[in-house]
Amino acid sequence: MAYHIESASRGTRAEAHLPRRTTLRNGQVALLDLLREPYDDEDVKTLHATFSQVVDEQLGYPQVGPVTLDAFKAYYFSHDVFVLRSQDALGDIFGAFYIKPNFPGRCSHICNHGFMVPPPHRNKGVGTVLAKNALWLSKLMGYEYVYYNLVFTDNKHAIHAYKKLGFEQTGFVPRAGRVTRAGVTTYQDAVQLHFDLRSVEIEPENSPEGR
Repeated sequence: MAYHIESASRGTRAEAHLPRRTTLRNGQVALLDLLREPYDDEDVKTLHATFSQVVDEQLGYPQVGPVTLDAFKAYYFSHDVFVLRSQDALGDIFGAFYIKPNFPGRCSHICNHGFMVPPPHRNKGVGTVLAKNALWLSKLMGYEYVYYNLVFTDNKHAIHAYKKLGFEQTGFVPRAGRVTRAGVTTYQDAVQLHFDLRSVEIEPENSPEGR
C-alpha cells in the first residue's frame, strides 16, 4: 500500500443495526455481526486459515503465502471486521469482510472492502450477502464511496457480482499480478471498481431481520 493509514474503528456506529439475520441460498440461517475486541482466538484462527487459503488461490488478494498470524491481524484487523456465521450453537463462520479507508486524510471518505469465504461455504450466496451488507454498513460508518484497487480478471465471478450490484469499472491494470502454478509464472490483469454510496439506503435499527 502506498499510504500509511492509522488503525481506527468506526464500528460503534453500526452497533444498533446488528446483528442481522439472513437466509442463505441453501436455506441456512445466518447472522451478520461486527467482531468486537477482545477478539475470540478461535475466530481469529479460523479467519487466518481462510485468508491463507484465499491467498494460495491467487485470485482475490495480492499477498504471497505463507502469511503469518501476526501479519494477517495487522492487515485484516486494522479497522472493522464483520462476520457472517451460522445461527446454531456451532456458530460456524460462513464468511467475513473488513471495511477500512482506502486513502488517508482528505480522501478517507473512500473505503475499501476485503471479502473471504471458506471453500466449504461457497456457492451458497454468501459472497453476495457480504457484498450487499458491506455497502450500507460503509455508508452508515460515514464513507461516501467504495473503491477496489485490484480485482483480478481471472476472478470473473467476483467482477460479475460487483457489477450486478452497481459497481462501475474505472480502470484497468495490465499484468497486475504474478501467478505461479506448477512452477510456471504468468501474469493476470486487474480492474478497478468504484461505487457511489450516496444513494444507498441504510438498513433500520433493530429491524426484524436482526432479531
